[in-house]
Amino acid sequence: MSNQGNSFNNKRENIKKYLNDLGLIEALTNVLANLYRSEPRPTDPLDYIRTHMTEIVKEREELKMLKETYDSMISQIQEMEEENMQLAKTIKELENYGDELSKSKLEETDDNNVRTE
Repeated sequence: MSNQGNSFNNKRENIKKYLNDLGLIEALTNVLANLYRSEPRPTDPLDYIRTHMTEIVKEREELKMLKETYDSMISQIQEMEEENMQLAKTIKELENYGDELSKSKLEETDDNNVRTE
């Protein structure tokens, strides 16, 4: 008999932990507390609970969508940062190439001036 009692208590604790981990106990407690505090009290308490629990689900869906948008934006930012680094590298290379080109033209001009003298 005590083995059945332990089994029942274990199952009860498991379901309690499961519901608590999902936040259901807290959400339900909040809805019931708000129902208790509401004045005047709703004529259909079940409808009140359904409505307010649904609001919680909508918030979760909205949070999920916002998180997806956030993740997408972070990914875009990372891509743009990589592109920005690549463009900065290209600019430096072009600046170095321009400097080398200017130096070689100056040297050519100096060589031409020396030859004409």
